Amino acid sequence: MSDLLPEKFFIRDAWYVVAWPQELTAERPLARTVLGDDLVLFRTPEGQAVALEDRCAHRLAPLSLGRIESGGIRCMYHGVKFATDGRCADIPAQPGGHPNMCVRHYPLEEKDGFIWVWMGEPGQADASRIMDAPWHSDPHWEPSQGYLHVKAHMGLVADNLLDFGHLPFVHPNTVGAAAQADFSTEVTPLEEGVQTDRWYIDVPASRFHQSVGNFPGHVDAWHCYRWHLPAVMSLDSGSAPTGTGARSKPHGTREGAVEFHHIAALTPQDADHTHYFWIHWRNFALDDPGMTQRVHDNIMSAFAEDQAMVEAQHRAVRRGSHTPMRAILADRALTLVRQQVKKRVA
Repeated sequence: MSDLLPEKFFIRDAWYVVAWPQELTAERPLARTVLGDDLVLFRTPEGQAVALEDRCAHRLAPLSLGRIESGGIRCMYHGVKFATDGRCADIPAQPGGHPNMCVRHYPLEEKDGFIWVWMGEPGQADASRIMDAPWHSDPHWEPSQGYLHVKAHMGLVADNLLDFGHLPFVHPNTVGAAAQADFSTEVTPLEEGVQTDRWYIDVPASRFHQSVGNFPGHVDAWHCYRWHLPAVMSLDSGSAPTGTGARSKPHGTREGAVEFHHIAALTPQDADHTHYFWIHWRNFALDDPGMTQRVHDNIMSAFAEDQAMVEAQHRAVRRGSHTPMRAILADRALTLVRQQVKKRVA
């Protein structure tokens, strides 16, 4: 086991994306593992979203095999029912139930297209700490979304997202371009995360941006993101015809640009697997479902390239090596975030 992939890398006092809103129904419970904890997720018939420990306090049978009922969920082994806060609500043929038979309750929040779960002490859950994604409710932006189950430690997936220097090499035929390799990244440390700005001036558009923007010549393109601890990236990206002022301060005119906002939310399943939720909003072809699918397919193609590389890296790290990792200048953002995570964990 390498020190590069420790379980202690994970922060428990944080909000993580655990599901899409449409995954939580009153018909069937959903089982999902986060930070090594097995959760059962569901909606009550009254519409309340609930997350509980996925085991009955009687014989530890999974509640995800149970039946959703008004006000809670019933284990289908011996019929013990648990309320939405984890308290034992009913035991068949046992009047008064069992006051000490309870399961852990996890606070949930539904916001901006995601279901967020708090993995720390429930009394410390503060919904105001969940980042905002205002594009979700803005009619000028249309989303595509997707999910990946990555067989790699979340730290390696985060490293990949924190370094856009890999785009020309991993993604030359999707969201990257060979000409991007010669441009550096400006990294600004924040209290809990980093801000990075990477501009590509007077270059051919990436294949993806060209396919949706139909640019007649070179573009000025950008990838600017804010990283929120522990593992959420908010990205502003796009391409505009060169010389139209996209880079002018503070925000540029972006005349004739194709623009995107992107949220990538990483949730550790355990030390070897990561849930990867993403939404990609665009500012064009808003009423075209074909474009929604096209954007989805392009992003998933690019992320499949990342996934193959990171999973191979994870396997190599797990096997062990006499060669240590060594940092280069492109690693500044990911190094800062790893230092911040270690500080938070400590």
